[in-house]
Amino acid sequence: MAYNDSYQQIEEGTLPLFHQKRYYPVKIGNISKQRYRIIAKLGYGAYSTVWLARDEIETDHPGLDFTRLALDIFEIDGPHGRPCCIATKPQGSSLRALQEILPDAILPRMMVKSLVHRLWFSVNWLHATCGVVHTDISPQNVLTAASDEIIFKNIEEQESQDPGTPIMNDGVPIYRSRSSIVELSGIPILTDFGQMRLADPMSNDWWMPDLYRAPEVLLKLPWAFPVDVWSVGVMTLKLLERRNLFDPIDREHNQYVLPLALSQYIGYLGPPPLEMIKRSPLFRTYFDQDGNWISEPPIPETSLENFLTTVPPGEEKEMLLKFIRKILTWDPEVRATSSEILEDEWLMRPVDDIM
Repeated sequence: MAYNDSYQQIEEGTLPLFHQKRYYPVKIGNISKQRYRIIAKLGYGAYSTVWLARDEIETDHPGLDFTRLALDIFEIDGPHGRPCCIATKPQGSSLRALQEILPDAILPRMMVKSLVHRLWFSVNWLHATCGVVHTDISPQNVLTAASDEIIFKNIEEQESQDPGTPIMNDGVPIYRSRSSIVELSGIPILTDFGQMRLADPMSNDWWMPDLYRAPEVLLKLPWAFPVDVWSVGVMTLKLLERRNLFDPIDREHNQYVLPLALSQYIGYLGPPPLEMIKRSPLFRTYFDQDGNWISEPPIPETSLENFLTTVPPGEEKEMLLKFIRKILTWDPEVRATSSEILEDEWLMRPVDDIM
């Protein structure tokens, strides 16, 4: 059936001043303010259009329970501009701070399972609902949920009884922090979204913390959601073993060493897929035409089995290694997604059920 031009001009498009008024080009499915997903158009007027939208923050996605959301965002007048303030619900200490107070900095395995399992829900919400990549998931950016608000009431009482005295630095008052009680909690709260990126379009720049950098970033290839999955895998081993899986840092000069990182990745993961590294601008620098390592330093003799020392040999260790190998893969397209990993066997089974 053919349609004439008059039929194709509909609703606000038929208004004589349509082009001058510059209606915002709303598209169904778009998300505004990282929150409101456009569902359907409800109407239009002389100066605006009306749309049905779903408030994604009002959804019942379980990831919201493990994500630090802003209660309010506002600006204040300051001596050097208008800084942005973000109001959030207060939470407990970071996993990094929690590790620092424990004997040998080792978290109980059952707690690690609880933290990591719940954290996947937050990561999945960011990926599936918001379309964003956190890029900076580490023990420092995962808080523990405060079990009781009395902790913060006690801090308020301490401040009223013993007010903090600021030290002036170039006319700026600097206060000492009030330390809160560090609790053993299996409930994570993902925070610090300052390095967050939209997944579409994909990025290909140098990004992520040195010790948590995904292989596709290392190889300067396009990257998106799978880098967060990689980070959670590296963090899981950090929480279990109190040490970093990768450490490609020149301590003498305090700098990141790319070939050292690549050699360590090969040591733990095996050689990268030839099809993948051929797309990398680093290919001819570090590999021959068959994908063999031709650079220094030599590939270390390591393995994930030997790295895991806090889990005794047996069924649990095998399940844990299977879990880790779903995550720590060279190829991001092979890597498990945040939704696929939620029902992993190691995460779902209590420690006491594994002999």
